[in-house]
Amino acid sequence: MTEPSEMGPANALVRFDGRTVRITDCNDIVFEGECEWLPQEYVEAEIGGKEEALQIDDWVFYPSYIKDVREIPPGSAHVWENHEQHCMRLAPEPFRKIENGTKTVEIRLNDEKRQRLRVGDVIRFESTADESDVVRAKVMGLHTFPSFSALYAALSLTALGYAPEALGTASPEDMRRYYTPEQEAQYGVLSIRLEIC
Repeated sequence: MTEPSEMGPANALVRFDGRTVRITDCNDIVFEGECEWLPQEYVEAEIGGKEEALQIDDWVFYPSYIKDVREIPPGSAHVWENHEQHCMRLAPEPFRKIENGTKTVEIRLNDEKRQRLRVGDVIRFESTADESDVVRAKVMGLHTFPSFSALYAALSLTALGYAPEALGTASPEDMRRYYTPEQEAQYGVLSIRLEIC
């Protein structure tokens, strides 16, 4: 077992690749699991960050946001066994609406990643503008729909984050900036009812 890490250029994260670790982030939140080291080149190409990183399941940890990382015995990590925590990225505007409670339903494709969600799970939302800008929300309800049109017809548009003055122009076509018709037809869509935790 290693001693707590001292983050810095002389202490690269690569030594934790493939190891079971406990990571404490700068908010003193603890994550445990088998981790993968992501070199800076990969992070820049695939995620858009500027640093090397460690990844546990869906969560990516940059050195600047890690307070402590240490190896723990294999099989001793409990946090990730049931995939009860998930990570999703959001553009700044919907991120702020979830943060301030004006958006209580997030909608996504019902793809393989989202099919793992369960009521009671926690989602860590990261702003695409700043990965250190984080809000956590508990999944209070899940409902699948065949299309965004069906979802928009069934749900409150204000719950989706539309301002009252925008309700007249709100449209399922707004989701085309994120997803193609082919993706929608392949997976269907999912509403995730949230409560900040």
